[in-house]
Amino acid sequence: MVAVISLPLRRRSDRDRIAAWSLPTALRLAGDAEGAALRRLAELDSRPLPPGPHLVAEREGRIDAALSLASGELIADPFRRTAELAELLRCQAGGLRVRAQRRDARPAPRPELVPA
Repeated sequence: MVAVISLPLRRRSDRDRIAAWSLPTALRLAGDAEGAALRRLAELDSRPLPPGPHLVAEREGRIDAALSLASGELIADPFRRTAELAELLRCQAGGLRVRAQRRDARPAPRPELVPA
């Protein structure tokens, strides 16, 4: 599920006011390989990383905000305009809550093929 949102610029005065909206924004579920990026984002926000899974808002290949679908907690980059991303994430999640992923969970062992 990926939603890409982009608004056209109207006048030059609007460009500065809505600069964050001029960039395409993708809303999607965070992948397993993005744990380090989410931890860095949580550190920037001076908060612990909330439990996953996470719905993320990505602009220019960078995750600027993330919403925990387990707890509803939001983390965002405090040095970028992210208020609109927070609202988009909450709207996209629509009150959805899921069970938190266990951090210590190990994948189930794969069955082995043995000669007959």
